Amino acid sequence: MAKLIHTMIRVLDLDKSLRFYETAFDLHISHRLDFADFSLVYLRNEQADNEIELTWNKSRTEPYTHGDGYGHVAFCVDNVAQAHQRMRDLGFNPADVREFHDGASQLLARYFFVQDPDGYKIEVLERHGHYQ
Repeated sequence: MAKLIHTMIRVLDLDKSLRFYETAFDLHISHRLDFADFSLVYLRNEQADNEIELTWNKSRTEPYTHGDGYGHVAFCVDNVAQAHQRMRDLGFNPADVREFHDGASQLLARYFFVQDPDGYKIEVLERHGHYQ
């Protein structure tokens, strides 16, 4: 059976991205490969079953475009309201908290989006139902 091990995104400013992912999601470097032209930096935390790979092409000077195919990466938290306030306090400018309901009453998901320094969308979901 296949196992998901990482998701890769390209970043323009590696140090800025590392600070964002550590501050926002408590992700730390688990493995790093440095080459002359690029670096691959793998991030995870104690709760993660897989990693985010930040690829830094050292000579790149222009921001990456995301096209219309990229969606988002998602993280679960115990309390989305607290996480949202924390992101606001850190100056990350998260979007408003939203909810999905089944019909008119049953909560399916409570979430918000925030963007990393390269503009990648990140969904933050409260642990509930399917999202554990």
